[in-house]
Amino acid sequence: MYLAMERGPDGVRFFLRHSFIGKDGIWISTDVFDLGRDPEEYVEYIDERVFLISPKVEDALYKKGIEYDYADLEEIFWPFIDPVIRQRIDDFGGIRGRGPYRKSRFSKDELRQMQACIHPFDRRRMLFLKFLQINIEPLMDEPFVFLNKLLNKSRDELEQNFKFMEMDLRPWELKAYVYAIFALPGRFANRLSRFVPDAQDQDLMDKYFIEELCSLNADPSYINIGARPASFIGLHPYLRRYAIRYFDLAFKGLGADFEKGNTFVQQQASSYNQEGYLKIMGISKKEFEDMSKKEFVRFYRKKAQMLHPDKGGEHESFIRLKEAFESLLVVKKW
Repeated sequence: MYLAMERGPDGVRFFLRHSFIGKDGIWISTDVFDLGRDPEEYVEYIDERVFLISPKVEDALYKKGIEYDYADLEEIFWPFIDPVIRQRIDDFGGIRGRGPYRKSRFSKDELRQMQACIHPFDRRRMLFLKFLQINIEPLMDEPFVFLNKLLNKSRDELEQNFKFMEMDLRPWELKAYVYAIFALPGRFANRLSRFVPDAQDQDLMDKYFIEELCSLNADPSYINIGARPASFIGLHPYLRRYAIRYFDLAFKGLGADFEKGNTFVQQQASSYNQEGYLKIMGISKKEFEDMSKKEFVRFYRKKAQMLHPDKGGEHESFIRLKEAFESLLVVKKW
């Protein structure tokens, strides 16, 4: 069971989902419970150190016939617990979740055999998020216990988990992350500078990135029938965020292919609901059309300061605002 976050015209909604093996032997997922826009509504506080998950959630799991560990359910709701209560629980040892892969009882050979099915893209993402370094290729064949978290999950569960983990990346780590997970260092000459994104030819790097993105998008072992949605046009939604992060956030590299309008970034922009993003930003379509890039960025920064968690704002509201800003930049082709 896992938490899924989906963005739509009305903003972000959260869902409890469950991965299971389908009749064809492929891991797929199903919706278990719609948590709405604020999962904390399903948290009941007993006192300053105790909380319970609403019986409505447990009833839904029971009706679906889903077996679960209550500690795992608490972990799913943990990010939405009142910060003051969360700190008090941490002071008393926190929540100790359980799971089949929390501790290693396997030899290296057993781990290596278990992890042989992990997709290289998933492995690279997990390795970077764990070690925060670009040169992860020497680690690709190593059997680490934490990689077991990638086992026995649907493609949707993996992508939702990565989506939440990536939120912890700091701005200056984003460039290194995208550069590493798409195996771009291996595309350049075998010298130490290949691990420095800023040292590479931008047009060449754009070309390599698009090739890797297209290859992954066409890879049936990554995009299989267990992915959501089952059918799509152009770049799969799981990969669109990386196209935006590469071209608009991390590298701002607009190579020849981008100028010709052949990249997936523009496809992504047209598929998003512009009205929904304008609503999140709190501006009308006309106001947006009349704004210069400088005015729009200035407007975003003021609003971001108001919604920033450090200033008392909600984390999810801040994330929604950032997503709207990034996507509207693409819509304007800024």
